[in-house]
Order: sequence, then structure tokens, then C-alpha cells
Amino acid sequence: MHFTLPDGTLIAALSAWPLPQPLTITRIPGGFTADVWYVDTCQERFVAKFAYDTQQTFEAGLQAAEIVERAGIASSAPSRTATGKQTIMVEGPPTLYHPLALLHFVAGERLNVKQPESAYLTGSLLGRIHTILLREQFRPQSGDRLFAYLKENTAEVQVQAGLSALIHQAVKAVETFEENTPVTYGTLYGDSLQVLYDQTTRQVGLIDWGAVGWGPLLFDVALTAEHFTSSQAQTDYFLQSYLAEAPINPQELAGLQYYQALHSAQLAKLFAWRLAHQATLGNPDPLANEMALRENRMMLEQRLKDIV
Repeated sequence: MHFTLPDGTLIAALSAWPLPQPLTITRIPGGFTADVWYVDTCQERFVAKFAYDTQQTFEAGLQAAEIVERAGIASSAPSRTATGKQTIMVEGPPTLYHPLALLHFVAGERLNVKQPESAYLTGSLLGRIHTILLREQFRPQSGDRLFAYLKENTAEVQVQAGLSALIHQAVKAVETFEENTPVTYGTLYGDSLQVLYDQTTRQVGLIDWGAVGWGPLLFDVALTAEHFTSSQAQTDYFLQSYLAEAPINPQELAGLQYYQALHSAQLAKLFAWRLAHQATLGNPDPLANEMALRENRMMLEQRLKDIV
């Protein structure tokens, strides 16, 4: 079982922020890498996030969120502590310390990808984010979190027969594409885009900057496009709206399938690690990691066949 930060520890840690009392906290079912709560004061709502990551890596995403929010996009940027810090370090599990942030709440509901306008809103938002971060010349200290991660041949991958070779093949295919096609590098959101739409204001917002790093912007485009594969028209709409705002060249989109294979490799490695360590944060089903590993490995194999 994965450690989860007790509510009492969170409440004590929140004293680092100048919040009006009393506070009400509500735990939110979290993802694979963090414990998350709503924190309500008498004036407003925040989101507390305790990330099982290094402080430098976590704060790279918070810096990106601040930059994007200053440009006018609600981005779940951090509320600074009384001493101006983005995060504080909190003990959990015992003897180990991880960063805690208090984030501004972003109103809205998750976009329904089946709705016609979702492809336009998502593509436009991703293009704006990429353009803003490049314009501001932001380069996260977390550095390369994509290729470095995939090239590290860990024990968890080694025990899965043939998986290391499949991951290497996906990386090599991307490297070959980039040797022949100039590809724009910048700050990656690094994960499936978490877009919210506020019906009242008709504005889109963004949450969960947990995987920020430096890499090919096409990786973000490829994995976000996966949400719209049920309809070619939706895929085209997403890509057109992205290009209308984005800093990349249209010819780069010829490499989408290579980066989608890379994403499958990334997920297969993630679930190989979770399976080996019996990690249950985000999904308590004891069979979930094994099933996700199998599914993503099969997807990786199929995508590699498609690009050969």
C-alpha cells in the first residue's frame, strides 16, 4: 500500500500560508503521484497538493503555471507562503520529505471530448501555452524528463521480457525522425492536458502541472491528440486550432505517430514500475497495474508496427 499524508499533518503544514481561519479540508481522489485536498476558507477555495517527487521537479511545474497564469490563463498557480515560497517540505512517509503546495482553485468541469468544440478549445489552449512559455524563454530546471527517463534501463523494465527492446525502438524511431525533420523544443506540459471549462465565464483553465520538462513540443501534441482519435474530423480540428496558436512548423505534424509510440513506451515503463513496487496511489485495484502494463505494451507494439 502507498503512503498517504494524514489530514492532520496537512492542517499543521498549512500554517505556512496566511490563510483566514477556520479551514475546511476535503480529500480529493488523487492521481498516481500526489495526495490532493480542497482547502476552503471563509473567502475562497484552494487546492493543496502533496507531491511524491523532488522539490525541484515539482516547482518547475509551478513556475510554468505562474507564467501561463500571468498571461491570462487560469492555471492553478501556487499561492505563496508567508515567506514567499512556492512549496514547503513535509515529512511523509516517515524520514522522507516531499513538497507541499497550495494552489489557486480553477473553476470549471472537465471538457467532454465528444463535444465538437472540445477539440478546438484544447488545441487552441495547448498552442497558446507552448507559445507563452517559449516567448518567456522559460526552461525548467527539471530538464529532460522524457528521453532521460526512457533511456534508463531499470530493473523494473528488465523483468518484463522484451519491454526494454520495445522502448529502445520507440526512442530510436523518434531520434531518426528528428535527424531528418527540424523539431521545435520547449517546455513540455508532459502529460494528458487537464483542461477545465467554466460555463459561467466561458473560459478554459488548466490544472496539474506535474510532469513539466524540456523536450519536443510535438510530444504534447501527440499525446493530447489521442483524446480525439474516435473522429478524424475532431483530430483535424484539434491540430488546426493548435497550429493557429502554436510556435511549431506544420511539417512537424508528420511525426505525430512516432511521439504517440513514445508515449505508449512511457506509460508501459510507468506501469512496470508501479507493478514491481505494488503502487496503488490513484487506483487501489490490485490488478490495475498489470492490466495497464499489458494494454500499453500492446499499444506500443502496434504503434511500432505502424511506423516501420
